[in-house]
Amino acid sequence: MEAGWSVEDVGLAITIAWALWSNRNKMFHGKPRKAGVKLVDWCKSYLDEYWAANKVSVNPPNHLEVAWTPPTFPSYKVNVDAARFMAQKAVGVGVIIRDHEGNFIAGLSQIFHAPLGTVEAEGKAFEAGIIFAKQMGIRDLVLEGDSLIVVQALKQVSNAPLTVSSLIYGILAECNDFRKVCFSHVKRQGNRPAHLLA
Repeated sequence: MEAGWSVEDVGLAITIAWALWSNRNKMFHGKPRKAGVKLVDWCKSYLDEYWAANKVSVNPPNHLEVAWTPPTFPSYKVNVDAARFMAQKAVGVGVIIRDHEGNFIAGLSQIFHAPLGTVEAEGKAFEAGIIFAKQMGIRDLVLEGDSLIVVQALKQVSNAPLTVSSLIYGILAECNDFRKVCFSHVKRQGNRPAHLLA
């Protein structure tokens, strides 16, 4: 069965089986039963965090400072990031737009009241970034963030996780309203202003 599955799908199947077994054991010892939908959502969130935390780097770690790089004229760079607030069950999104000389053009700080997982929150940040750029009348842009999973899905290098696939398709559809859109990944140090806004 697993021969035709991706590593992520196999991981999800195993994690769901483990969550069901664990839930059954808790019920056996008198604890309340969790709904199946809640278990599956927890498994997806757990795996998203696991894959994000255990991304294997092919290159040795580089301890040099990562700096923001400007786009080429006439493009603008739209940096996005998200921050999760678990206690409030909310996600903060930050967007910074700068021109080819690094001049600040516009910024956005927005909150979504939803208990999103890590990848879903980053997907919402990319969506907010492209919508904000459209509202600002920008025609050429580089949409940049520090979520490698989302950037690779937008570049169509890898499949989007199921939890963000509709967001990815929506962002790609929004791209039709622009003259030119590029997607770029940057490490967290190069994305600090957007992170602080989030």
